[in-house]
Amino acid sequence: MTLLAQMAVQGAVGFAIGAGTNELAIRWVFNTLFTKKKELIAANTKNLIRTELMTSEKIAAKVCAPDVRAVIERNIRQKIDECGGKVCTAISRVSERLDRVLPGLVKDEAKALAEVAGLFDDDLRATVARAAAGQMTAYLAENLPAMIEETDVWNIVYETIMGYDERKLEVLTREVANRELRGVTLWGGVIGALVGFAMSIVMWAMQ
Repeated sequence: MTLLAQMAVQGAVGFAIGAGTNELAIRWVFNTLFTKKKELIAANTKNLIRTELMTSEKIAAKVCAPDVRAVIERNIRQKIDECGGKVCTAISRVSERLDRVLPGLVKDEAKALAEVAGLFDDDLRATVARAAAGQMTAYLAENLPAMIEETDVWNIVYETIMGYDERKLEVLTREVANRELRGVTLWGGVIGALVGFAMSIVMWAMQ
């Protein structure tokens, strides 16, 4: 066998061994990681999110931010509008029915109620919604961090990871690091091929 043929064979064998060994090692590491260390991963992830990424103070600050406050105000205004519409409808129906039965006694009272309901105009509704949103965000700013700590919201992270299928976790993690893992496998093959080339040269020189 010529040197080039021997180098080609040894290089191909070395590449296959190097790449295959690295791929098996990667698969073994991930499989062991998510089957035997799942609870530790869940606990550490929860602790990282709780202490670094999403602390109770950061959550409270976001909830009380102007954009969130605007959403709260808009939702409150919507509920006020809905309630106001229902009240006006109810007053109108009651006054119509009573007006047929006791027109002389209730006409003035029904008219007064309608006027009171009419006073609850757009500007007043907006003011009430704004004040309510301000009170709500102030309360959350003061009490939300303690509420989060007391209820241990981050336990959702731990329970979600613990309830997630190990195989799916492995596949998801491998997909995230797919490019780097392929590089590890490829470089294992390249190193194996170089070793094969070197062995071929050494064996040829010893002949």
